[in-house]
Amino acid sequence: MLSRKASLALSAALAAAACTSAPSQQEVALVDDIIAENQIIPASRAERDAADKTDLVTRAAFWGREYNNNPGDKEAAIKLTQVLRQMGNATRASEVATQALNLHPDDPELVLSFAQASLDRGRPQEAVAPLARIESETTSNWRANSIIGVTLDQLGRHKDAQEYYLRAVALSPDNPNILTNLGLSYALAGDAAKAEETLRAAAELPGADLRVRQNLALVLGVQGKFEEAEDVVADSMPASAVAANEAYFKTLLTPSRTWDALRATDN
Repeated sequence: MLSRKASLALSAALAAAACTSAPSQQEVALVDDIIAENQIIPASRAERDAADKTDLVTRAAFWGREYNNNPGDKEAAIKLTQVLRQMGNATRASEVATQALNLHPDDPELVLSFAQASLDRGRPQEAVAPLARIESETTSNWRANSIIGVTLDQLGRHKDAQEYYLRAVALSPDNPNILTNLGLSYALAGDAAKAEETLRAAAELPGADLRVRQNLALVLGVQGKFEEAEDVVADSMPASAVAANEAYFKTLLTPSRTWDALRATDN
């Protein structure tokens, strides 16, 4: 079984899967100024396609103007929600998705965008009702099943979450992100061995990023497999970080470090 401290660390890793750092104040001000500009004629299809190839701030400004021009534009609402999440502004992303859902309450893509923004904000309970409305329409959508899985994991319903991850894996079998979330779910449920097996499979897939190896190292560490954990991340982390991780893993396995003691120390 994993310790409470380990479970909290794994919960944080799961919740942060899609998060990025917040934009600078200058970038936020620039986007707000551009969005506030009046624009009557919507952009053409070619202009929209071109905007998706630009940098993050430019995309946010472009889709902000399109959405401001026509809040009923589903594409603009979805794209603006996505780019705001990438910029770390989950609150504004949730607001945009909520407004759009008022106009299109059963649109699957809008529901998924809203759910992801809710997860970014640490409010999985807000995503439950909208996801339930579209569940029957998303049985063949791996992304929808994965998002439902993350929502259930954040609510502590790990076994239910794993059923949705497995559906997502069946639909997209070589997707390292799904397997990573599934592995973390096993770890949160206390099955470190199964978590290790799943995360190792994820790490071997093309497209697996540093996050996969870091989560594998965490699961190895909480099992006391320090050398293996170090090997997994040694080529992508400085020696000081590897040493710090090993020290942290060892604290998770010290019986005297109860949750109450850890909480008092942290405070």
